[in-house]
Amino acid sequence: MSLLPFLRCPRCRCRLSTAVSIKYHEEIKEGMLTCEICRSEYPILAFIPRFVPHERYSRSFSIQWNMFPKTQLDHGQKTESRDAFIDKTGIDPELLSGKIVLDAGCGMGRFSEVVSNEPKNTVVSFDLSQSVDAAFANLGSRSNVHIVQGDIMMPPFTDESFDLIFSIGALHHMPDPRKGFRKLVPLLRKGGEIAIWVYAQGRWVIMSDIYREFTSRMPHSMVLTLSKLLIKLYTIYRKLPWLAILLPISMHKEPEWRLLDTFDWYSPKYQHKYTGKQVLSWFTEMGLQDIKLHMFPVSASGRRPITYGPAQIKLKT
Repeated sequence: MSLLPFLRCPRCRCRLSTAVSIKYHEEIKEGMLTCEICRSEYPILAFIPRFVPHERYSRSFSIQWNMFPKTQLDHGQKTESRDAFIDKTGIDPELLSGKIVLDAGCGMGRFSEVVSNEPKNTVVSFDLSQSVDAAFANLGSRSNVHIVQGDIMMPPFTDESFDLIFSIGALHHMPDPRKGFRKLVPLLRKGGEIAIWVYAQGRWVIMSDIYREFTSRMPHSMVLTLSKLLIKLYTIYRKLPWLAILLPISMHKEPEWRLLDTFDWYSPKYQHKYTGKQVLSWFTEMGLQDIKLHMFPVSASGRRPITYGPAQIKLKT
């Protein structure tokens, strides 16, 4: 199992051993991971190591990504996800080669696909929700991609294992995004880079936050129905864009993507927003260097120093 060296028991941080029940083409389809010290056990189900017993606050994302498993994948000449990756990390994926990469909060694997298009990269993708099943359906056939179900707050990975860690659109859905970020940094190798994107504060999101006090408590099927009704306003909003402030919807040009985004806004339990200054403080607190605040709000990156020294902040213009 080529993934095993990257894995650790999330409880005691010790090594894991494997017991195989079903193997398929040299990969473990069903089995068990056992901690060599505390003896905690974690199942491997449908080729995916499962380090969480339940999804907790992430149930809406299991529904979302298994309902829209391919909507945001790049196909043919489409490069929207690749372009979004560059905007939200400041990294050109074509310049990545031979890197060990962690996608923290992978969803259905949209950005893991972008990075794993370079076959010399090794990509480990994990998520708290059962969206990992959609990610495996999309990317499981790639020999350089490994899918794990795990919690950012208790990451089941070896410290100092990754050249690059990125988390795009995941941290702001956690109960405490700052603590989640702090859990990821130790997984970086010295000299490695971490890049994140979280929702930005702004007047345009005030009404959606008010509505979410109610919609996040509604059955997900009802939120989906409501989203389908709301996106029918798309044509009106194009003529009267100020209405979108009062009753926000996604304005994506593709109807399925528009429905996905609108459901994503109204269904999650947590949806925090930040300023660039707040996010930069996370990087400086962890002693990172070469810190950059990118143009796309709010996206930032930084590098773990080879030897620790004063953090350096750069504003990308």
